[in-house]
Amino acid sequence: MPTRIIASIAVVTLTLLSGSNSPCLADNTAWSIDEVVRIAVAGHPLVSQVDAEILAAGARKGQAESAYYPSVGIATGYTRYRSFNPVSHGSSTVNSEYLQGTMSLTITDFGRTGAAVDRADALLSSVKETGKSIRADVEFAAKAGYYNVLRAQRVLDVSRETARQRESLLRQAQAYYGAGIRARIDVARAEANLFQARAELTAAENDLQVARITLLNRMGIEGPRDFQLKDTLANETYPGTLQEWIKEAEAGRPELRAFLERERAAEMALRAARAGYRPILTGTGGYGYAADEFPLQENFNVTVQLSFPVFSGFITRQQVAEAQAQLSAARFAVTDYRRLVRLQVEQAALAVRSSREQSDARRKEREASGENLRLATGRYEVGAGDIIEMIDAQVQMSRSDTQYIDTLYGYSVSVAALQRAIGK
Repeated sequence: MPTRIIASIAVVTLTLLSGSNSPCLADNTAWSIDEVVRIAVAGHPLVSQVDAEILAAGARKGQAESAYYPSVGIATGYTRYRSFNPVSHGSSTVNSEYLQGTMSLTITDFGRTGAAVDRADALLSSVKETGKSIRADVEFAAKAGYYNVLRAQRVLDVSRETARQRESLLRQAQAYYGAGIRARIDVARAEANLFQARAELTAAENDLQVARITLLNRMGIEGPRDFQLKDTLANETYPGTLQEWIKEAEAGRPELRAFLERERAAEMALRAARAGYRPILTGTGGYGYAADEFPLQENFNVTVQLSFPVFSGFITRQQVAEAQAQLSAARFAVTDYRRLVRLQVEQAALAVRSSREQSDARRKEREASGENLRLATGRYEVGAGDIIEMIDAQVQMSRSDTQYIDTLYGYSVSVAALQRAIGK
């Protein structure tokens, strides 16, 4: 028997429709998984979108900080006013010109601005953590797409080898039938078996094309269509124990840190709402020139005002109640997501262990199927076995090969899922 093509290979060379050349392929190299992830993070629209959202959140923080600075303005104008005097039955005209600069500053609002700035800062941090989460999702999707292309290529190699074997079996059956050694039914069964293999080969070719297009989409690029990949299927490991992974996830998951920042933002919103019970001390000043006629006369004004809220229709009390409820909701969300993180890590760890054990079992099944096919082939060639035994052995071998590849793919994806659950 020829060596099975699905044995470990160094590089998978994949070819689809011709496309544009890429700098990554200029020296005839293949993309590694790290290069695929780098391209995905650098060019995916979701990453660019979250970067823009981070800029917007930073601008909102700047808007909140603007309350720390004075407001300065300058104004100039001309007024002509005519009035009628009913006593003297006469009219008078007044002209007025002015040029004046003003400045106003909130000296202290007893915590309102500080709480607003801290809330905006917490929301900015939350958006940044969300950005890290989006990047992690893009990375995971790119990894899954990368492994799926490798899986599809290996399945295609199995389908090609299966079709080649069944073509060989058909020629052998036809030769036996022509020599009068076998019945016509052997030829009919071999033909049906070959057509089934060709149909499966066509499906495998289509699956590979879809997998390649999907990978490009997850990388956020449109080409090149003739890219190559380095085959690293089932070569991944992630050291550590379950408790270490859970501890690492609770410290490193960006989604959890985003929830914690939202909790801090809710605390600052409550602090700002409670500051509504306190007074506001403001100062305003103006300096300029004004007069009814030239030359203009110098004038200025300075005002310091302390305003204290006495009654505002209970709006402050309701704002405080709303902020307290939102803070409670944020704390419950943190508790719930912390539990979800633990669940996801445990599920991913179990999936890694299960897929590793399944791959070991499938590998042994594949070895046994290969031995069964070798024996069935030998029996058929010497006339001791029939065509049904031979076809069953080929089907079993093809199925074992495909299932073994699926378990390798499942292991690689489960390791990537574990890394995603931990926050790596």
